[in-house]
Amino acid sequence: MSLTELAIAVIVGAGALGGAYWQGRQDGRDQCQAQEARDEKVARIAGAAAAASSAEAISRIKVQRTTINSEVQREVISVPQYKDCAHSAAMLNQLNEALTGQASDRAGNGATQSSRELRGGEPTPSE
Repeated sequence: MSLTELAIAVIVGAGALGGAYWQGRQDGRDQCQAQEARDEKVARIAGAAAAASSAEAISRIKVQRTTINSEVQREVISVPQYKDCAHSAAMLNQLNEALTGQASDRAGNGATQSSRELRGGEPTPSE
């Protein structure tokens, strides 16, 4: 085999290989387009079927108005009220001081510092 025959064989082989590649690309493109067309057709059919079935289901809906009469049930819970409990003024002051955390002036007959301030800072005659 001579050099020119070899060059011609390589060129023919490359051309055949290139043609096969080109044909494969075209076939692949055609397959993709065919698949896309099938998918679009299936989507149209499915959309039409869904629209038809939903329209049918909506047409079968019946509106009903019903008046419900039921009795309200109440449960009365008795909670004890300590309204009869009475404390002296001094005891109420001590309870309020304990709840608020204020210190009292025990020498002032149970009067708190704030109550003196309310009286203008003057002690009562018992103080």
